[in-house]
Amino acid sequence: MFGFGKTSKEDVLIITEDYEVKGTVFNIGFSKKKRFLSDLLNKANKNFIAVKDCEITYKNKGGETERLEFLQLNMRYVILMRPLKPEEQLDYVETNY
Repeated sequence: MFGFGKTSKEDVLIITEDYEVKGTVFNIGFSKKKRFLSDLLNKANKNFIAVKDCEITYKNKGGETERLEFLQLNMRYVILMRPLKPEEQLDYVETNY
């Protein structure tokens, strides 16, 4: 795909000051699977990260949640990112297209 090599994905929990986001981020052949999240967080040239099939929990709205097919998250606000545990996995958002 576009000469980047193998694409892998990781289901993650992303914590910011105001949100918790569960969703899928993608690695387009730039790092090994076991270093994927470290490399993603440490790339200085990335201002935003794409998150697909996600659930956002709003901390300041009493835990209200919203499901989205796609969002761009500013890496400047990421406090923590970790792989989802099997019991935390989401049912993916259905596309209406």
